[in-house]
Amino acid sequence: MNVRIDLLHSPHGMAGTLFSVIDILRTFNNLWQMRNPDKRGAFFHWRLIDAAGHELPLPDWLSGMQSPAGGRKALRPSQTALFVPGVQMKSVPDLKHVLDQCTEELNCIARYHSQGRVVAASFNGPVMLARAGVLDGRRATVTWMIANWFASSFPAVQLAMEGPVVVDGLVFTAGAPAAVCDLMVELIRHFAGEEMAQIATNGLLYHPMRFEHSSLNFPGISVKTRDSVVFRAKHWIQQHIQTPYSLERVAQEAAASPRTLLRHFKEVEGMTPLDYLHRLRVERAKQLLEVTLVDLTEVMEYCGYQDASAFRRLFRRATGVTPSEYRRRYTMRISSRWWRADESGPKDRVDDLIKGLSIGPQLRSDQ
Repeated sequence: MNVRIDLLHSPHGMAGTLFSVIDILRTFNNLWQMRNPDKRGAFFHWRLIDAAGHELPLPDWLSGMQSPAGGRKALRPSQTALFVPGVQMKSVPDLKHVLDQCTEELNCIARYHSQGRVVAASFNGPVMLARAGVLDGRRATVTWMIANWFASSFPAVQLAMEGPVVVDGLVFTAGAPAAVCDLMVELIRHFAGEEMAQIATNGLLYHPMRFEHSSLNFPGISVKTRDSVVFRAKHWIQQHIQTPYSLERVAQEAAASPRTLLRHFKEVEGMTPLDYLHRLRVERAKQLLEVTLVDLTEVMEYCGYQDASAFRRLFRRATGVTPSEYRRRYTMRISSRWWRADESGPKDRVDDLIKGLSIGPQLRSDQ
């Protein structure tokens, strides 16, 4: 399936957002091609357009951001979307003044919507959708800076401020420029399906546990918290993720009694040290299942488990699916020699592969 995103450019628009969208689409195309090595072409294409719908050329210095070849063929409305960036504003009166000069842009938005195409907007861009009548009777979000004015000015819109992105039918809105990545993931979900959306989420969005674990590979990134007992305990657990769990051993390394460690850990992290270890292990397993073809038994061992049934039970409790099903859904590559552990070669080749992915500083532990 080919999908095209039309990026609405206007003199008042935040052009940088449009180029961010292109970068996200390019990255997703790479992920999609890794997942579908036998398919030609790209999933997403894009055009920079003016309010009349005419394609605008990209400047020479942005030649690397041109849409992939083959994206100019005619597509059904269901295969296209319009992305509307926010506009620069100093105040609500200034925003209203800008909107008064955007008649052609509003007509363009209304035209895309009437044709049954997806329409998406970020930051204060949803105001343009509301002005164009696209949001009447729909849920939408907008930047918090103008939320009260928006609610009073467009009573037919059901303003929703509980999350970064709101989806209502074929209308997608995000309330902050920084939420454009979340917005694009929702568009990916709409056009490419749930599994590719999860792969995009894993590759594009911030995951606290993954970043925390990865920081162990770069001395100086981890900063000690004010609660040094918890910091020492977490640091030791992270460094010994494969070591059989012992509360007494963790407490010893944290220079505290087991009772004190439990109390501090629950206060700071909201969980026990064992719960934290299980979260780390499951997160490592998810990474290995996504980016390698290492055997499931070895994945289990790399994550510190010896009991396969216990591993499957904990993994399913955390993710809702079995390890095998998770790999089937979210692997980034179906097959490639670089990603496959050579079962006929030396055992340390597998270790080298995992080290190369920077998933953990210590792969095996004899302690």
